[in-house]
Amino acid sequence: MGNICQCCGAREKDPSWLPDYASGGNTQHGYALAKNDRQRMEDAVLIHENIAGNACFAVFDGHGGEKATLLAKQFLPEQLEHHLQQDCSKEEAAQQAFVAVDELMQNKLAEEAKQFTVGTSSGTVTCVALLQADELIIINLGDCRAVLCENGKVSTTTQDHSPEKNDLEHQRLKELGVNIEGGYVDGRVQVSRALGDIVDKTGKKIHGLSSMPDVTVIKVKPTTEFVILATDGVWDGLREQLAVTTARKVLRETRSAEGAATAVLEAAGKATKADNAAVIVVGLNVPEPLPKRDPAQNRFRQSSKTE
Repeated sequence: MGNICQCCGAREKDPSWLPDYASGGNTQHGYALAKNDRQRMEDAVLIHENIAGNACFAVFDGHGGEKATLLAKQFLPEQLEHHLQQDCSKEEAAQQAFVAVDELMQNKLAEEAKQFTVGTSSGTVTCVALLQADELIIINLGDCRAVLCENGKVSTTTQDHSPEKNDLEHQRLKELGVNIEGGYVDGRVQVSRALGDIVDKTGKKIHGLSSMPDVTVIKVKPTTEFVILATDGVWDGLREQLAVTTARKVLRETRSAEGAATAVLEAAGKATKADNAAVIVVGLNVPEPLPKRDPAQNRFRQSSKTE
């Protein structure tokens, strides 16, 4: 996922911006990210313990530079906090927050667009999870993806926003008269919804690109075990069920969400390291591991059978 071409000119990256490799977490959630074989890091994670009473987890996948990801990380928490406290549903609040973030980013990115030979600023997609008690809200924009594990199986996944992967998005863009030849929206980006992506000539977003996310409200049940949020650098190399199986095994054996996130990242990396990758695993109701068998009992059973 990304722009057709990168901005011109080499520049040394500020190491305080986006870490190339990192992992961390606690007993409930863990994250891992890797630059892999890309020239620079444009993926990131955000974990906030309290946004209007909700724990907040987000992965970001930038394109055309890291600035849009940095701005989204900066603006999203404060806008979610503000809009979630208004007199409206959480679905409406999330959508309003994303629109507000995009408007704030537009002013910051307009100048960047003028500096790039492609005439378009950086942009970013994101997938966010808000958790409060037994309510999980997934907010998805672009081709990051959330996958929910229910009793060891994939139960819910978000739908990617791109003209090639999403028929509804393909139809929406077609009705707007947007050129989507080769899977690129207006010849510029491979996603149909994103934050940023400002065109230098107009000072506005790429034609057809939307900042309106899909919002899914999930009731957390005793059988709802965990949720994985990841960028397409993970999903390009890993099927959803394999990601769930990989994370679940580590969670049951070690109770380490960081270990689970790292295991998912490494499993995806065995298939491809062509893109940046970031993943968050949030534990909800992880089952206890199966009790280990006593070798002595196994020997006793075998010996009884031979008598």
